[in-house]
Amino acid sequence: MSNRATLISEPRNAWSSWDGHPWNHPWLTHQNLRAMREFSTSIWRQASLARHGYSKWLRVWPPYRKLRYGFVGNIANNLYLRAAPLRRAGLDISIFLHPQDTYVMGRPGWEEFNGDVPAGITDAIELEKHGVRLPHVPAVYQHTVISDWHLRKPAEFPRFVTSEDLLKWPSYLTFLPTLEALQAMDGLLTTQAPYLAYLAHRPYMAVQSGGELWYECSRDDILGRLQRRAFNSANALLVTNPWSFAHARRFRMKHLVYLPLILDEQVYCPGVSNYRDEWRKTSNGTFFVISTARMDDFYKGSDIAIKGFAALSRLLPGARLVLMGWGENQDTCLERLKEYGIAEKTILLPIAGKQRLIQYLRAADCLLDQFVLGYYGATALEAMACGLPVVMRLEHAQYDGMCLTGAPPVLNASTTDQICNALLKLARDPNQRNASASAHRDWFLANHGSERWKEVYSDMLQATAVGYQFNFTESPLCAPLSNEEKAYHAEELANAPIFPNYR
Repeated sequence: MSNRATLISEPRNAWSSWDGHPWNHPWLTHQNLRAMREFSTSIWRQASLARHGYSKWLRVWPPYRKLRYGFVGNIANNLYLRAAPLRRAGLDISIFLHPQDTYVMGRPGWEEFNGDVPAGITDAIELEKHGVRLPHVPAVYQHTVISDWHLRKPAEFPRFVTSEDLLKWPSYLTFLPTLEALQAMDGLLTTQAPYLAYLAHRPYMAVQSGGELWYECSRDDILGRLQRRAFNSANALLVTNPWSFAHARRFRMKHLVYLPLILDEQVYCPGVSNYRDEWRKTSNGTFFVISTARMDDFYKGSDIAIKGFAALSRLLPGARLVLMGWGENQDTCLERLKEYGIAEKTILLPIAGKQRLIQYLRAADCLLDQFVLGYYGATALEAMACGLPVVMRLEHAQYDGMCLTGAPPVLNASTTDQICNALLKLARDPNQRNASASAHRDWFLANHGSERWKEVYSDMLQATAVGYQFNFTESPLCAPLSNEEKAYHAEELANAPIFPNYR
């Protein structure tokens, strides 16, 4: 190999690829996404057959011991949301937090917390110093990191650590305590840091939670290469948003399976809340629009949401905005409330645990979500599960192709006028508002409810744990890149921000 080839193969401080607008990827057609949904059902069937003993993999598995699963990484409780109803269904699941993640919203106890936190506090360790303790959730672990890994000789490392690990990813062996703990698990489900599952060398599947697939895998440094390797080595990459397939085309990944994020439908459900009467008394309001997403103009379109409500308030004097005070653009958004003359029509709430948040959702009339990306996450799902109409920008055609019963019945809006009109329609017609609330709840149950999907998750986890490898040879993602895709990828990379900036 020439010196030039050797240099090219070395990690670079540059982008491997880039896509600044994955929702615009040319592969994301209704036809392709419908094909992915149909193909995904074939993977679910493979897992079901494996689980129920029709595969050679299960015939050799000891029937006397319950399988143990480790859910690795938990950014924004992405995995605990799945684990909670699966635990109730009988699965033995332990949660392994990333050793360096101290964000309070990534703690499983945040899901069980019926309280709020002091202003400006988002770190779990700092929260405890302020005397606020989250409820205890069993089987949650966060191991330390080690600093002396580089002093060990190769023979002193555990047997599961390979020579490639030592040569290619030595700095990540600082996570050895976590990797060693994962050896007790039969199968893993990972998000946020799939490299932990990969380096543990246990059977695993991966889930995208955010920037780790979009941004980190775009890097051509050590982190980027390891993240791509970790995602590619998973038995399956479970996805819930259409744009994951855009990333798959860019990274040449074939092993994606549509499997929705689930919420515990017995916890996230409609009900009566005392907060509505409280808001009426303190604000003299009659129509309450809640926004629980972080205040972020770039990703969430918070500026558009506030303008939309301001337009509504001029037409509907009893409208009130219920706003949670957090996010990158919090200060700017609070200034806008004054600028648009709606500060007195806004109820500001502190960041609250999910049990308190559920009470807030039940007290409101509708939710303002996000108006940039066109994709929903846990914020919108929590509202829909509680029977709350959602106003947001949605890539309707993409979801209509991918989701089991078609796109969600959200009120699709992307401009100030559209937001105002959607809110006004809900406010002026209680019958339509009630019908919309029921439609949102019904859609949630069919497409993201824990009862609908718990068996599919159980099948996929068990098949993976016993070593069954899913067959992806018929996946629509196996089709070669079109000229349009190649041109799109080249243009996006040419217009990428300066490395390592993400925007």
